[in-house]
Amino acid sequence: MALSALFIAITLWADAGEVESQLKKFEAANDRTQVAMANQVMDKFHEAEITDRTVHFGTDTPLDTMRMQVWYWAAEYFYAKQEYQQSVNYGERALPLTHGTDWEANCLSILSLAHFRLSEYDQAAHYAKLCYKLDEQTGDPDIMSSSLNTLAGIYVGANRPKEAEQYILRAIELAQKVDNPARMAVLQGMASEVYHQMGDDKQALTHAHIACEIEESRGDSYKLAVRRTQLASVLIGLHQYAEAEQVLGEAIPVFRQVGDRHSLGIALNKLGMSLLCQERQTEAIPHYREAESIFAGMGDLGNEMHAQRGLYESYWTLNPDSAKVALDRFDLLKDSLYSNATAESLARYNAEFGSDWLHKENEQLRSRTRKYVLIGMLLTLLLVGTTWWWMHRRMHLRESALQAIIRNLQSEGAKESLVKESPDGELPESGHDFLSRLVSLVRRNMMQPEYSVESLASSMCITRGQLNRRVKALTGITTQQYVMRIRMEQARLLLSSRPDKPVSEIAYECGFSDPTSFSRAFRHTFGISPSQFRHK
Repeated sequence: MALSALFIAITLWADAGEVESQLKKFEAANDRTQVAMANQVMDKFHEAEITDRTVHFGTDTPLDTMRMQVWYWAAEYFYAKQEYQQSVNYGERALPLTHGTDWEANCLSILSLAHFRLSEYDQAAHYAKLCYKLDEQTGDPDIMSSSLNTLAGIYVGANRPKEAEQYILRAIELAQKVDNPARMAVLQGMASEVYHQMGDDKQALTHAHIACEIEESRGDSYKLAVRRTQLASVLIGLHQYAEAEQVLGEAIPVFRQVGDRHSLGIALNKLGMSLLCQERQTEAIPHYREAESIFAGMGDLGNEMHAQRGLYESYWTLNPDSAKVALDRFDLLKDSLYSNATAESLARYNAEFGSDWLHKENEQLRSRTRKYVLIGMLLTLLLVGTTWWWMHRRMHLRESALQAIIRNLQSEGAKESLVKESPDGELPESGHDFLSRLVSLVRRNMMQPEYSVESLASSMCITRGQLNRRVKALTGITTQQYVMRIRMEQARLLLSSRPDKPVSEIAYECGFSDPTSFSRAFRHTFGISPSQFRHK
């Protein structure tokens, strides 16, 4: 059974250099001596508590079987040592040999986790998806919930919490069918991360407290430290910085004691943030520095990026030169992580899962179709009038809001505003001011592709959830749709007023990193390409 799904405190470590040396000797050995070399390597893995029993091969063991197990356990060993690139190297060598065996799901799992730790989210999602499909065939809700938790973590790491939400909710639903408190604690902790990233810290706090209570009842001090680190994120989101600092102060010594560098780095990043939010920049810097060193050594670009951002913000008023260095590194890491190719891959995997789940749900409901269709038809006939009125009214309000964008962008020097009109035609003052400030921020940052909804919410000093609710109430559309429509109306204005300007330049001015994405968005909004619009 794989031991890497959760980090364990390894009490007796084999020397990594010696293990690597023995692995090379195993690979170079001939058929006559390879069995002996394989057994020596497996002894090292057992000493390091990677395997729960001694594994030895005989002269009659098929060569591919022996190689598969040695390389698989090597992937587990290096993952536990938090040397993730080595884990990937050996896992990918073992995977082709596991096909059609009970080892395949374990190998896919370790590859998914290792790629995730390296912030290679598209690869991580690829392997996690394959692993889930195999786990699903077992029908075991506990195993399936573990795979879904991994997928949720990948999408959280890739800053796509809405997609992560569907995975973690389904995982919790499955886990409720079995009695496994350890699994439920992990899932509740992940749920807290998902909702924290979505800006719903009230919901996140509920999940974090449940996770901590489970671990306290189990008496597992290490796992409790992990859950407390997740709780600290939520406390920071709720501006309870002193409480977060106290919780992290209890967790960090545990990570140092067991040698979990990865969890230590994450906790140090959060401690730096809690101090920075209390305007204690000088105290925050050494914590960010230590976290940066840990993650740079591991190749974990995502968490190193958070450390660099913390350093930039901490140095901003203390040492502008150091702040510039941290900002340059942050930008480089961000460009490496959130590429268009990665985003498209994650979206594709998510869509594939949605299709798979929908198909299964349809199969389960087929036997009850007639009854539900009849009820649905009756309800539809009863409510069709009300529904039509509501949809018509909503579209009218939405179009009014969007037309305000056109007026705003085309009126040079006009006061920026974008609100849903009230029945009497007047603009509510509070909504007017709020959206005027929002439009101003979007236009000011129009040429920054990375200026996200999270950045916009931060600039307006509110959470993403609060921003979404306010924009939805005032305009009838989501914040993301609202920002995109501003960019599109600006693009339409530029295409009309500057006929000699290349489409690619207009794309960059409107915040798109490449003309292809711009053309796709423009066609989706207006039904024609930018070139066709300009000709008309």
